[in-house]
Amino acid sequence: MVMVRIFPMAANSSLRLSYVPSPEAAPRCRSSFTATRHVLSIAPSRRAILFHLASVNLVDFRNWCSDAPHAQFFGIKSLKLKAEMNDVVVNSAGNLARVSTTVSQEDSLDWVKKDNRRLLHVVYRVGDLEKTIKFYTECLGMKLLRKRDIPEERYTNAFLGYGPEDSHFVAELTYNYGVDKYDLGTGFGHFGVAVEDVAKAVDLIKAKGGKVAREPGPVKGGKTVIAFIEDPDGYKFELLERGPTPEPLCQVMLRVGNLDRSIEFYQKAFGMELLRKRDNPEYKYTVAMLGYGPEDKNAVLELTYNYGVEEYDNGNAYAQIAIGTDDVYRTAEIIKLYGGKVTREPGPLPGINTKITACMDPDGWKVVFVDNLDFSKELE
Repeated sequence: MVMVRIFPMAANSSLRLSYVPSPEAAPRCRSSFTATRHVLSIAPSRRAILFHLASVNLVDFRNWCSDAPHAQFFGIKSLKLKAEMNDVVVNSAGNLARVSTTVSQEDSLDWVKKDNRRLLHVVYRVGDLEKTIKFYTECLGMKLLRKRDIPEERYTNAFLGYGPEDSHFVAELTYNYGVDKYDLGTGFGHFGVAVEDVAKAVDLIKAKGGKVAREPGPVKGGKTVIAFIEDPDGYKFELLERGPTPEPLCQVMLRVGNLDRSIEFYQKAFGMELLRKRDNPEYKYTVAMLGYGPEDKNAVLELTYNYGVEEYDNGNAYAQIAIGTDDVYRTAEIIKLYGGKVTREPGPLPGINTKITACMDPDGWKVVFVDNLDFSKELE
């Protein structure tokens, strides 16, 4: 238990608190500071934390501050206070000093390897949700796993795939009220679906009225039999002939302007593994497969570099890939450490309360990291 004493002050003065570690906390506190009273003032105009009299164990105090009841008692948002505590310490003379608490690159790489990460779902926008659901279930053999409507945000989601979300990569379709058309741009490539017989799958899709963009045949520069089809919104699906696999929805292909730069970013900022890289000089393109496990058992990201093309139009149809993590706050710090742009600071998602953080890769492709525990609760 932490004792806090409020000192009466003038109306225009800062709030002064006396932080007194409890007997239970004192032994832990003594490892880095004397377990005596520490006075701090919180200036409402800056919300900076000022420590006086002695150096405080930042981690201990930050954890106490992040406790919701204490924070709410003082009218402070716990997550905001916790974030600000990351930046402030005071030396033994009582002088305020700002420091970077971002983990080192060595520590970050080690932590990311231990983090429980996997590709959860790929998110994109559609103009007619029911029509797309019908196509995916009848032509691609997917199952409708769940739907959720968020009227206050004016959108509906449908999750489709080849197995339960807690163990499979799935498609999250988003319908925004009143919007029936989107621009796919030139940067988005396709989704990959593994099937045992491509020709048979194409015949079924034709029979259902689906559009076949490329007839079955070997991939350029390789031997794998593939075909391309299009869904009602123009998204391309590459059908890849493979044996039985636990992850039929197996790829998301995006085009990038600098492949080596992207590979380094995805490895360090996102903790992905470079599974393979293939150059096809005859057709003037190079591809790199990245992910969190082998291709035959996991969904992967396929990055494609076309010789001499450094920039693409990402459009407004494809949205993002979602990745699971045990800690969205630390994930955001690591992304920043490697130069990533965090577009949404860690916190709960409105209407759902699942904690997420969002960022952009060097080519402007959005990636969202989702708290694993919250995601599991969402599926209950």
